[in-house]
Amino acid sequence: MTWELRVGAVQMRSGSDLTANLATVRELTGRAAADGARLVALPECFSFLGRGEGDKLPIAEQLEAGGPIVSTLRDLATKHGVWILGGGTPEIVPGDPKRTWNTAVVIDPRGELVARYRKVHLFDVDIPGGAVLRESDATAAGDELVVVEIEGAKVGLTICYDVRFPELYRALVCDRGAEVLMVPAAFTAHTGAAHWHLLLRARAVEDQAWVVAPAQWGKHNEKRESYGHTLIVDPWGTIVAEQADGDGVVMATLDGATIAKRRTQMPCLRHTRFR
Repeated sequence: MTWELRVGAVQMRSGSDLTANLATVRELTGRAAADGARLVALPECFSFLGRGEGDKLPIAEQLEAGGPIVSTLRDLATKHGVWILGGGTPEIVPGDPKRTWNTAVVIDPRGELVARYRKVHLFDVDIPGGAVLRESDATAAGDELVVVEIEGAKVGLTICYDVRFPELYRALVCDRGAEVLMVPAAFTAHTGAAHWHLLLRARAVEDQAWVVAPAQWGKHNEKRESYGHTLIVDPWGTIVAEQADGDGVVMATLDGATIAKRRTQMPCLRHTRFR
């Protein structure tokens, strides 16, 4: 595990204006690249965050067709010579006009779409004193685990609500070899205040992997507010970089040596029996 990977995790506040959202993506990607990022990670809903789940249907894309969202990511990847994780954008489900996949895409520095992950766990909740959200009303669940190699690092892809399901992360690490776990999110302000740091640090500690969590922040509209606190956690559970609110980029250099050290010191993954 001799790799190093400088990551820029983007924090932004998306709304229902696709053009404005993509302009923010361009600005913050350029900022991350200027600070040496080799991987720029965008949050869930980077392209669109509306008042209702169905509002996203008109901007959904067939990824290979080259719509404005994926085309923007391709252009930025080639312009800056970086990898880009688009942490969650609506992807057309063929034959289903009422639902999209919530898809994270990985674009390489040549502008090629090299991986996609369709969110497995959908956020259907009635939060006491908070929002009522039913992602499944307009989203289809994915069913595949995805790990992609980025400059020597094996990167496991997840999205937001997935973080509450540790078995997903154990499978990515133990069965697919993931060393970096991506958790792009639009975590609600209510649940984020209670569980965001706790869950992300737990996933890092139990899987002895780096965790990178680019996040949405602030009030998007009268119905949605996100917690923010984009952060990067090391395999010991230490938060190495964080931004509480505001648009910005959280930077850190990840490395394989730290993973090897922690997995040698505390060989939990070799001792696990039930999986």
